[in-house]
Amino acid sequence: MASPAGFSTVGALVSLVLAGLVLSQMLGMVVHSQRGLIDSNAKAKAAGSARHAYLVLSRLLRQAGSDPQGVGVQGIAPDPLGRGRFDNIRLRADFNPPDGDLADPGEDLTLWLNADTLFVTETAGGAGAPYLFGVDSLAFDYYDRAGSLITDPDSVPSQTVSVGLTVRGFSEVRDEQPRQLLVGRIALRNGG
Repeated sequence: MASPAGFSTVGALVSLVLAGLVLSQMLGMVVHSQRGLIDSNAKAKAAGSARHAYLVLSRLLRQAGSDPQGVGVQGIAPDPLGRGRFDNIRLRADFNPPDGDLADPGEDLTLWLNADTLFVTETAGGAGAPYLFGVDSLAFDYYDRAGSLITDPDSVPSQTVSVGLTVRGFSEVRDEQPRQLLVGRIALRNGG
C-alpha cells in the first residue's frame, strides 16, 4: 500500500519551528531598523536646534552695536538677568530702520535659556516668549583686542571685539539624549 502524500506531524512541526526562527530574525531586524531611524531623527533634531540657535545668535551678535546715527548704542550687555554667569545676553542695534532709537522690532533683544527653551524678549523688562525648543546649554565668552578672555561683566561692553558662542542642542530618545555641540567665535561689528 502506498503512503498518502502530504506532511507528517513531525514534518509540520519542524516547518513551523523553522518559519518561527526566520520570522523572529526578520522582526529583530525591523525593530533594530526602527530604533536606528528614531535615533537618527533625534540626532537630526538636536543638530537642527543647535544649528538654528547658533546661526540666529551669530547673526544678532554681528549686528549688535550698529549705530549709523552715532547716538552711542551699547551693543552688548552681558548677564542682563543678573544670574552671575554669561548664559544670557542683551543685544542692541539701530538698523530697523536706522533712525537713532532702539524702539523698532529686533533692535533691543534679551536672550536666555530656561530648561530646554531659548527665550527672547523684544525690549528690556518685557515678557519673554519661547523662541526655540531643544537647546540644552548656551554660553558666551567675551574677548578683547589682544584675544584675552574678559571675565569682568563691566568690561564687556567697552572692550569686547569678539564673542565665543557655545550652543548645545538635544533631543530625548529612550534613555539617551543625543546631543549636538556647536562652538565658534564671532567678530563684532563695532568692537562692542
